Amino acid sequence: MEPVKKTLQLKAKLIRRQEEAVAGPSPWRVLVVDDEEDVIAITRLNLRTFTFGGRPLELVSANSGAEAKRILQEQSGFALGLVDVVMETDDAGLQLVRFIREELGDRMIRLVIRTGQPGLAPERYVIDHFDIDDYKEKSELSAQKLYTTVRSALKSFRDLTTIDMARKGLETILAAAPRIYLHPLDSFEDFYSGVFTQILGLGHLGMGSRVTISNGYLALFSREEIVIKAKVGEVAEAKRVRVERERISATETILPLEDGGQPLGMLYLEHPQPLDPLAVDLLRIFTGQVCVALQGLQARMELRRAHHAAIRMLADAAEAKDAETGRHIQRIVALTRHLALALGLSVEEAEEVAAASQLHDVGKIGTPDAILNKPGFLNVHERNVIQEHARLGGAIIKDDNFQLARQIALYHHEKWDGSGYPEGLRGEAIPLAARVVAVVDVFDALVHRRPYKEAWPVEEALTEIRRQSGVAFDPLVVERFLDLVAGGVVERVLAGGGG
Repeated sequence: MEPVKKTLQLKAKLIRRQEEAVAGPSPWRVLVVDDEEDVIAITRLNLRTFTFGGRPLELVSANSGAEAKRILQEQSGFALGLVDVVMETDDAGLQLVRFIREELGDRMIRLVIRTGQPGLAPERYVIDHFDIDDYKEKSELSAQKLYTTVRSALKSFRDLTTIDMARKGLETILAAAPRIYLHPLDSFEDFYSGVFTQILGLGHLGMGSRVTISNGYLALFSREEIVIKAKVGEVAEAKRVRVERERISATETILPLEDGGQPLGMLYLEHPQPLDPLAVDLLRIFTGQVCVALQGLQARMELRRAHHAAIRMLADAAEAKDAETGRHIQRIVALTRHLALALGLSVEEAEEVAAASQLHDVGKIGTPDAILNKPGFLNVHERNVIQEHARLGGAIIKDDNFQLARQIALYHHEKWDGSGYPEGLRGEAIPLAARVVAVVDVFDALVHRRPYKEAWPVEEALTEIRRQSGVAFDPLVVERFLDLVAGGVVERVLAGGGG
């Protein structure tokens, strides 16, 4: 449920962002650091109508290096710093530069040194020893030169940010790849929520803007219908239409999910302001990866269905001899599923073990009915014959695609202390799936009538299971099985309602 929880948290975060969004584009944040109020005032006056890329400036001022450090620690998003050198100390501005680059680790903000005392901070020395982007003497900074300096710095910041956002976006795509390509089949719906979370993250890669995704969904096409698999916000019914071509506008982005030109589904996003072109390009790349991953998941689903169908056919052959065998197998499947989950296996893993458990006694196909259905005790020869069903089951299930079923058929009569058959395996050398089926198989056999015995009361059967813990059975498996008993799960399965 963790991906679902994260998706709900994301939705809440998106709503908060939407509430904070502003009508116009967010401004470029510029930090002006100078101990002369007149210089700060003139800077504000000269840049009062400045815009770049359709975005205005937001000037934040500090009268000392110490105050600037405090501001930078409390606030973020600065694109440019106009920094005086001589303030509370002769090198306060230079120490501020070092603080920004080394302690804060901010390599993106553009830093322009402005000094009225170049003798205390010679240009060549400063450029050689400090990570700055420009050096200006205050006497030469006319209104026009200030405009040119600020514009050049912001352009540099924008370009560097674009490169950095592209890098982060590609890192996000690469980091998400293992999760989407190897997503477990037991949480198939979580696949869509997880993918949508990644897509929304890519959509927020605008350069400092507060654009958010207000509404959106990821959908698949089913015949002529559209099935929404993950969404954020409220999407009007009218928007749930089949779209097979890319559409990009100032407020909507629609990207198709395609397989060789055949539409599989679509990504629909609503945003108050245009998405940055970089974000759109990354979304295109990522949705392409999602399509490939989706095809892989569907292929795995088909393979699993075929796999289970083959197991079912073999199980049907084993059941054909005896109707009671069929009911026994159904209970084994249900108890195995519950016990595997209790042992910490994922839903997908538990389903695979449960499906494979159907073939635990498939080798009995080769056991003569006279021995299989003999009332009373078996002699030594008959016992040897019936024990051969484990090896025979392993021989029948030879295909590499059915290794789990083969392990169960071959080893579910092995014992924890090494006294079982057919190979005398001990402890954890016995595959976990076989250890699980060993417990539920014996328990179910004890509490139901067989040709050679009457059904045991459940409590007597549980006493026997406890007694065999650490002898025939894995103690941890027994402990988890008894937990299922205490929780009423076993009782429901025996009653026919807990599968």
